Amino acid sequence: MCVLGLTGGIACGKSTVGLMIREIVPNVRFFDSDVVVGDLLREKRVLCCLQEAFGGRVVDRETGLVDRKYLRELIFEDEESRVILENLLHPMVEDECERQLSEWFASNERTFFIADVPLLFEKGFGFGQEMNLVVATSPETQRLRLRKRDGFDDEMISSILASQLPIGEKVSLGDLIFWNEGSETLLRQQVARFFKQR
Repeated sequence: MCVLGLTGGIACGKSTVGLMIREIVPNVRFFDSDVVVGDLLREKRVLCCLQEAFGGRVVDRETGLVDRKYLRELIFEDEESRVILENLLHPMVEDECERQLSEWFASNERTFFIADVPLLFEKGFGFGQEMNLVVATSPETQRLRLRKRDGFDDEMISSILASQLPIGEKVSLGDLIFWNEGSETLLRQQVARFFKQR
């Protein structure tokens, strides 16, 4: 049984590594904080809290769902709004991670529990992990991918990157780095090599 954290900067390939791990590692228990946040943003109690904090516009009247574009622009243009959102969601994400981890321990599975948490270091997200794995690339590549993948302008990209630790700091805090400047094949080889050695 092995408990690991997985993180990285935006557009570094963390989600791709997560998919590779699920393909390579039999019976891995994978906690994806982005999925949990997506589920939370559909819960009525969370929608009510968001409306109280940010006003009615944050929820689309027609769908009754969060207007993600509006919320993203709001939190990356205003640090106070970002802090409010993080303080609302992160305790709930941590609680769900602890719940899934306890369930995994109770199952006595002899495999890996991996928690994919983008703000692992920024929020001091600890759950008894033995190692933290970091997916990294250069800041220049991050910017290029965000521009190409999401169509963000330079101002939005700078705001997003400023909300996370610089990738160099994440690398220095990580126990093992998957460097993602090459092909997907090279990235997969790095991931496979690590798990074969565990």
